[in-house]
Formats: sequence, C-alpha cells, structure tokens
Amino acid sequence: MGWTKAKTGRVFIHLFLALLAVITVIPFFYVVIISFGKNVIDTGAFAITELTLDNYTRLFSETRFMSWILNSLLLAAVTMVVAVLVVSICVYAFSRLRFYGRVGLFNFILLVQIFPLTLSMVSIFKIFVALGLLNKLEGLILADSAFASAGLVILAKGYFDTIPYSLDEAAMIDGAGKFKILTRITLPLAKPMIAIVAIQSFVIAYNEYVIASTVMTQKLEAMPLAVGLQSMIVGQFGINWSVYCAGAVLGSIPMLVLFYSLQKYFIGGLTEGSVKA
Repeated sequence: MGWTKAKTGRVFIHLFLALLAVITVIPFFYVVIISFGKNVIDTGAFAITELTLDNYTRLFSETRFMSWILNSLLLAAVTMVVAVLVVSICVYAFSRLRFYGRVGLFNFILLVQIFPLTLSMVSIFKIFVALGLLNKLEGLILADSAFASAGLVILAKGYFDTIPYSLDEAAMIDGAGKFKILTRITLPLAKPMIAIVAIQSFVIAYNEYVIASTVMTQKLEAMPLAVGLQSMIVGQFGINWSVYCAGAVLGSIPMLVLFYSLQKYFIGGLTEGSVKA
C-alpha cells in the first residue's frame, strides 16, 4: 500500500495535536518545577539552582492555605447544588412550557452573557454592602450561583429540547404532574447534561476571581483559594513565586481529579444536543 494524501493529512493532524499538547503542558510543568525551587523571587530570570520541599512546608505554616482551599471547595460544592437545581427547573420551563415572553426572556439571558462581568462589579459591590454580605462566603455563593446558572441555562436547553415531548404527553395522560414528569422522566434522561452542569458550576465557582477579589478582601481566613493565593505572592522583597506555585499546584489537584473521574460525562454531555430557542 502506498502513501496517500489521507495518511499525510492524518500525520499532520497528529503532529499539530501533539504540538498543542506540548504547548499546553509545558507551563504546568514549569509551575511544578518552580514550586520546588529555592528562593525563586521576581528577578526576571526564574533561576532555579536547588530543589527543595520547603516551599510546601512554608505554604502550610506561613499562610492560610488550608482555610482557602476548604473555603473554595465549600463554595464550589454549594454553588454546584444550587446551580443544578436552578438550571434544571429553568431549562425545563424554557424547553417544555409555553408561556408569554418565553422567547424574549431566553434571548435576554443570551444578551446578558455578552457583557463583561467587570461592568457589573460596582453594582455587585453595592448590593453586597447593602445586604451585609461583604467578606462573607454566603454572599459569594449567591453571586457565583447566579453567575453560573445564567450561562449553563443556555448550554443545557438544547439538550432538553432533544428529549421527545411525547414522553411528557404520555405521562400527563397517566395523570402525572409537571414536577413528577421533571423528576421521574426528564432529569433521568438528561443525566449527561446534568453532569455537565454540575462540573461546570463547580469549576466556575472554584476558579472565580473577579467577584471574589472585589467582595472578599478583608478577612484573610474567609478568602477563597484564588484570592488567597493572590494575596500571598507579594512579599517584602518581591514576589515569592516558589510558595505561590506550590499553592497553585496543590490547588489544581481537585480540578484534575474532578475532570479525570467525570470526563466521560463531560465529553458526552457537550457533544449531544444543540442550543435551540
């Protein structure tokens, strides 16, 4: 068998994907190496002359790292539960119910996603102050839940639209109400998309920085991981990148475990269904 154009194309595709993989992985390995470096500060060169575990020891002894990561895990877990509940109910209403203003309301949610989050930071800050939620994890949970749910409604609606409405009609003939249809028929059939909503909302809340850095700046022990790491990198003599990278490496472990254990749901949910208004 001779060499064909199809084989040449596959080779170039694999080389391109391998290059993308290397470009993606190199920064992560560089962060890992810096986390083991001794006295790596902002010198412009990141010269590493000695490897040590002292940075990880200092991370736990000199910072509130455990509080930060526990705050982020709690924030992400509660946000995930709230987002799954809100998105499930909202998407069921958009996909299955017919009410006045349905299309307009869905288009409004699409429009809101266009504007950068930074444009609303002043309003969010004033709301937090008025409600007494400044520097409180409860307020950040509410904000992240609303932020995550709005975007995930758009993602999930297309999947719900692919579930045959005839199943709902058959259940209604048997006397089932809307809530029973949602919990017994629609949600079980939408498990891949519900998994995506859960994963995405967890990741959004765990990695969110813009809102957290605005409303969680006073109490060091109440900060989530992203804000806590940002607060610790500036030292008396510059930026201590080694300790910061040690925190970044340990902080990324929950995300790696989550994606590795649920990757089949993540891929399946994203490839099935399409957004339909």
